[in-house]
Amino acid sequence: MKQSDTMRMILSYDLLAFTSYFFKLTHKTKFLINWHHEIITDKLNEVLLYQHQTNRVIINVPPRMSKTELMINFTAAGFGINPASEFMFLSASDDLIKSDVSAVRKIMQTDEYKQLFNTTLLNDAKGSIITSGGGKLHAAPFFGQITGFGCGKMNANVFSGALVIDDPIKTQDALSETIREKVNFTWGNTIVSRINDTRTPIIIIAQRTHENDLCGYLIENEGTINNGGRWDVLSIPAIMDEYTEKERSMWSKKISLDELKAIRSLDKWVFATQYQQDPKPIEGLMYTNINYYNEIIEPELKLMFIDPADEGKDFLCAAMFYVKDKKVYVEEVLYDQKNTETLTPYILDMIIRHKPAYVHIESNAAWMIFAKALRAEINKISSASVRCYISKTNKEIRIFNEAPSVQRNFYFKTGKYELAMKHLTSYLKWSKTKKMIFLMF
Repeated sequence: MKQSDTMRMILSYDLLAFTSYFFKLTHKTKFLINWHHEIITDKLNEVLLYQHQTNRVIINVPPRMSKTELMINFTAAGFGINPASEFMFLSASDDLIKSDVSAVRKIMQTDEYKQLFNTTLLNDAKGSIITSGGGKLHAAPFFGQITGFGCGKMNANVFSGALVIDDPIKTQDALSETIREKVNFTWGNTIVSRINDTRTPIIIIAQRTHENDLCGYLIENEGTINNGGRWDVLSIPAIMDEYTEKERSMWSKKISLDELKAIRSLDKWVFATQYQQDPKPIEGLMYTNINYYNEIIEPELKLMFIDPADEGKDFLCAAMFYVKDKKVYVEEVLYDQKNTETLTPYILDMIIRHKPAYVHIESNAAWMIFAKALRAEINKISSASVRCYISKTNKEIRIFNEAPSVQRNFYFKTGKYELAMKHLTSYLKWSKTKKMIFLMF
């Protein structure tokens, strides 16, 4: 057997060896191997050898731990094993999938790859690859156009491609129930039908973002192979043996235990979810420590925030804030589902009575017209500075992000605006048809 044949055999069925070899060629530096690379590539080797029990694999790993690099090399190795392989790449990030395709192409364009494997590239598109052996790779955003594209081969008895999903949802979107449900619906309604055979491998590699993210949804509904289900789940936490005497960084050369602890101290829920792959329900955890007050004397500043209702079931909220000694006192709240025409006089009355220096009106989407009309009315009765602003993040994410600050620095008036307080203190305990829009920071 020729040396090149031996090398081809080794690299075809040892993904870690393949990754190390071509990483050095394409990046001009050594690929630093950690133990988690070994167990991930062992699992992917089963897929490449077409020996996996179900060909359904979920790999949950913390951010920046080489997961995407491994999937890039998995794809290039797959084309080497079978030049007719058909792949589909999906991700929440359009930039990521374009970068992934470019990286696969870079490996396949090396002289070493061409010499070892019987395939060459026939196109130079950013979002796709076509090989001389009839193989294809189509890459698209998770909600992008994939109709007419597929992956894998009918009745294949060797590896013939795969559906690869790399981070199906952005971390900043994970707290949005609407987006999570859209991801999960798209999986069942569109994506899973793109495989050309029931044995076509599906690999989802991602950090966990929420208990009901796509990984959680599939584990809940289709089960794990350990419990007689479909999915082989490999979950790797950033801190091994957390909160014990043995706790240690999963990759100390990449990030130390002290650095991980520092990240954990910033937000334990985020760390448990994205770094430990152990998402917990947020219900009941949002606003548990509420500060109350009876009266505030001589506030240093008065300001008002107005948030129109997004939908028919939502509430318009107008809150009057008093500020003193770097603390915020919620003096009065108008929280009602009536239409804006009915509630506008009550908003103007609050402004007349409290005389705020600043009024901020959220004016997203169709509410810009209302915000401008309300500003005109306020200018007739008050010298307050009125600003219409557009928020760049959805309310659920803002509410979650601001919760620690609210519990530290905000005080709520005893016995007042009871419905608003009920919704605030029970936030995320309700059904999905309810929505708390009380805080507009």
